[in-house]
Amino acid sequence: MFCHFDWAGRGSILTRSVGLWCNLLLDKEGEVRLKGILEKAAMADKTVIITTVNGAWTEPGSVFDLFLESFRIGNQTRRLLNHLVVIALDQKAYDRCSALHLHCYVLSTHGKDFSGVVYFMSTGYVDMMWRRIDLLHSVLKLGYNFIFTNILKFQQSYNI
Repeated sequence: MFCHFDWAGRGSILTRSVGLWCNLLLDKEGEVRLKGILEKAAMADKTVIITTVNGAWTEPGSVFDLFLESFRIGNQTRRLLNHLVVIALDQKAYDRCSALHLHCYVLSTHGKDFSGVVYFMSTGYVDMMWRRIDLLHSVLKLGYNFIFTNILKFQQSYNI
């Protein structure tokens, strides 16, 4: 394992988060699972669409249901569901995602529980964002391109 930053001693939320980020890089098994999902979901040019969810966002009738529905009913977006990879930040989100969508990946977060509501810029929020950045870094390391989205209305504006 490796770590890109060493900001120790700054005494901020960022310092604590960087420490968490360094300790949570994907292990070999996680990388193999991620690579398999990316291979199945990738477009011809190795591009995937990525979003992240946690348990709070995946309850029945929640934002996650609306998000998937927006792909189904959007203007020329249904086929993009084949290229959507949903990164679940906890087991509850993964179980719900797997029931609704083909390409789901559970991101293990040893010692952290990202299943609940996390408020903007709280320690939990910053930790979650570092974890997401780490995952996106892993996607790039594996040779894939990505479009990251967390918006509800997604209209195909590009020729992809």
